[in-house]
Amino acid sequence: MISSRLITVFFVNFRLCLLEIYSNRMRSLITSLGIFLGVASLLANLAFVRAMDNDVRKNLEQIGGLSIVTIKKIDPTTKKERIKFQQTQPLTVSKVQNALENFRFSATILPKLDLHWKPIRFASKEGWARVSAAGESHQDAYNYTIGEGRWLSDEEASKHKAEAVIGLLAAERVFGKGIDPLDKEVVFNGKVFKIVGTIKTGDKFDRRAMEFFVNYYYYVGQCGGANSPVGEVAVKLSKSEDAPMAAREIRTRIASLSRGIENISVETNGDKINEMKAAGMGMKILLLAIAAISLLVGGISIMNIMFATIGDRIREIGIRKALGARKDDILMQFLIEAVLVCFVGGIPGMFLGGSVTLFPPGIFPFVPALALSDYLLALGFTLAAGFLAGLFPALRAANMQPIEALRF
Repeated sequence: MISSRLITVFFVNFRLCLLEIYSNRMRSLITSLGIFLGVASLLANLAFVRAMDNDVRKNLEQIGGLSIVTIKKIDPTTKKERIKFQQTQPLTVSKVQNALENFRFSATILPKLDLHWKPIRFASKEGWARVSAAGESHQDAYNYTIGEGRWLSDEEASKHKAEAVIGLLAAERVFGKGIDPLDKEVVFNGKVFKIVGTIKTGDKFDRRAMEFFVNYYYYVGQCGGANSPVGEVAVKLSKSEDAPMAAREIRTRIASLSRGIENISVETNGDKINEMKAAGMGMKILLLAIAAISLLVGGISIMNIMFATIGDRIREIGIRKALGARKDDILMQFLIEAVLVCFVGGIPGMFLGGSVTLFPPGIFPFVPALALSDYLLALGFTLAAGFLAGLFPALRAANMQPIEALRF
């Protein structure tokens, strides 16, 4: 009996609230503007927060997963360190190879020389690319996707064949737009390299679109640099769970080759991922705080208007109470009205906030993405904002005495 009465009262109040909102359309629209902007801001920020999380996962794939250990040289920061480091040999690929002899963990060295930005010539044209020398295992370790052709071959390098793979944006700058780079020959560092493959990337902001790879073993054999100092050397382990122990042992072994002087740092990709997450956490908190403040401002504006509305409808409240309306009936009426006003702004705000996912790739550095849970969260915030914004005005209306209200 009680439940049927509540349902009846709910629908009666719902119709009254719809009539009130329709009768004051302009006021309702202006009142809901804060919630509209707040919900739109919340969803847009959630889209970019999710994009940042996706970017972290993408970076994890591009840095080879959790089985990669990276050995980096340490640059001296004091005069004492500079003198001490001069007594040791610089970091080289051959030094790491010596350190990993009889290594108890199954590991593969991923040789790479970063040659930085260099000019690539094709006929009379010249374009710049981020040039590196890497081995055959580099593709699988760092999840490079080949668009056309194939990756570099160590076997072909042993036959003194100069091969290269190139990113699509770098190819466009070297060859021109719309020209297929496959099997074409370019000149780099005085040597002629044949393009045997192109690097496929998701968008033009991907750094891999500007990369140009030559085979490491060909480069050090024909262009020199077998014992050239490098900034870092990567090692791929067969088991990712061995990474922390392997990192400690590599550090000890290389230090023993450097007279006990630790002039290198060894870090796992797990460490890098934690650093990326920590760096992104501050941005996530900032974005969500902006959205929360927007919703708070929208809720306060609705609360103010609801208080003003109750002041204009005191006589209506008195008449309803005189005709038998209970305290909870009046409370429900104004709570429903506040929630409906929030939905007037919240639903269009959800469409506006979700529209950031419809932009074509390349507009933003990240690719915004939203899940169903994000829309449900925005809907929940809209409902909560309406309930909290209408609670105190509704309590004030419900607690009015009929005789005093009828005097207005």
